[in-house]
Amino acid sequence: MINDHDLAIFLLIASGALFTTTFIFSALWLRARERALRSTLTSKTALEARAPEIQHLVHAVDAIAVEVERISEAQRFTAQVLAEKIEPETPLVKRFPGRVITPH
Repeated sequence: MINDHDLAIFLLIASGALFTTTFIFSALWLRARERALRSTLTSKTALEARAPEIQHLVHAVDAIAVEVERISEAQRFTAQVLAEKIEPETPLVKRFPGRVITPH
């Protein structure tokens, strides 16, 4: 049978174990949070250091967009010129005046 003294010792050991694990997990969580904050600050600093490269990349993409727009305008113009040169096809009724085209 369990007496009061044994119960007190068991509760003391269980409380100590829970306190120890809680303290360890809290310390680990704080260290992880600190590392996460450091990495975000480092990444922002690295991003600011690469700002000229990013700006150069933005200008290059803008130049490519302008060239693609010019190519598409030239293609539209070429298609329009070719469409104007093609003569429309004469209707079937004028090509075959004696025939009747039926829908079946």
